[in-house]
Amino acid sequence: MAYIELSKQAYFHNLQLLSEKLESKERLAVVLKDNAYGHGLLQMAEMAHAFGVTKAIVRNFSEAKQIEGMFPFIMILAPDMQEEVGDFSLVINSLTTLSKTPKNAKIHLKIDSGMHRNGIMIEEMEEAFKQIKKQGLVLEGIMTHFRSADELNTELFWQMKVWEHIKQKSMELVKEYGFKKPLFHSANSATLLRLEAYHDDFARCGIATYGYDDFSQSPLQPLLTLWGQKIATRTLKKGQAVGYGGRGVCYHDSQVTTYDVGYADGYFRYRGDGELTTLEGHKILGRVSMDNVSIEGKADEVALFCDARVLASYHDTIVYDILVKLSPSLKRVLV
Repeated sequence: MAYIELSKQAYFHNLQLLSEKLESKERLAVVLKDNAYGHGLLQMAEMAHAFGVTKAIVRNFSEAKQIEGMFPFIMILAPDMQEEVGDFSLVINSLTTLSKTPKNAKIHLKIDSGMHRNGIMIEEMEEAFKQIKKQGLVLEGIMTHFRSADELNTELFWQMKVWEHIKQKSMELVKEYGFKKPLFHSANSATLLRLEAYHDDFARCGIATYGYDDFSQSPLQPLLTLWGQKIATRTLKKGQAVGYGGRGVCYHDSQVTTYDVGYADGYFRYRGDGELTTLEGHKILGRVSMDNVSIEGKADEVALFCDARVLASYHDTIVYDILVKLSPSLKRVLV
C-alpha cells in the first residue's frame, strides 16, 4: 500500500534550529492544525512531545482532544464553543464569539493589526476587556498575525509598529481591569526566520517545523516522503501509450509499472503535459489516475516526492497546498 515516510531526524533538526533561534524550547509553539499540514497529527504530536515542546496549536476541539495530555498548553484557533472547553486555550476572533465563551475559559484575544482577516479591531479592545471581565474569562494571551512576513517588502515592519501600539494599549487595559499580564505572540514561521530578534513570549511555527521556509535562508529539512508500491509491470513497444487519453506515449521500448497512489490520495493530478519525474528521476507516463500512477521502470516501490516545492512549482501552487491534500488514510511511517 502507498504510504508516507516521516523522518524523525529531520523534524528534530528543524525543531532544534527554531528553538535556538528563540533561545528556548519553551518559546516554540508547534502548529499541528489540519492533520499537521498533512504529515499526521498524532505522529507529529508524539515527536514534538518527545523533543520537549510544551506548546501545540490546532484548528478545532476534535484535533485538541486527540493530543490532550501530550502538551501542557494546547491552543485552538477556531473553537466551536462548547459548554465544556476543558483546559484548552481558545482564540477569540470577534466580540460575538467572545459573548458565547463559557465562564472560566482561558482565552487568547486576537487583534487585527492590519491583515483584516480575523481578530477584533483596535477600537473594539476596550469593549472586549469589559466583556472578558463581566463574563469571568481568563485572559491568557493577546495575539496578532502578520500578513506579509513571507514577502520581502516593508509591510511586516509597519504592521509590527501597529502591534507594538496594541501591546501598549493592552497593558493599559490589563491594569485598568485588574488582569494578570497576558502572553503576547505574533510570529509565524516566516516572521521568526526573517527577524534577527523576536521579543514576544512565544512564536507559532508551522511550515518551518516541516522543513520549509519562504526565503531558503535556513538549513531546514523536509521530512515527508510519499511512496507508492507496485501493482503491475508490463513492457510496452515504441509508440504505445499509457493511461486515459493515451497521453503517456513511449518513445522507445519501455518497462512501465503502475503504482498504488493517485489523486484520491492527495497526489495532484498530473495531466501528462510537460515532464514530471519521481525522486529517483523516473518519468511519470500519462495522466495520474484516481488510485494509480504509471512510471517508467520496474522498481517495487517509488518515491513520488520528498520536497513539496518541486510539485508546487510544477502545479503553480504553494507547498502548503501540496502537503495538506495528502489523505489522512495513508499510513504514516516514522524512520
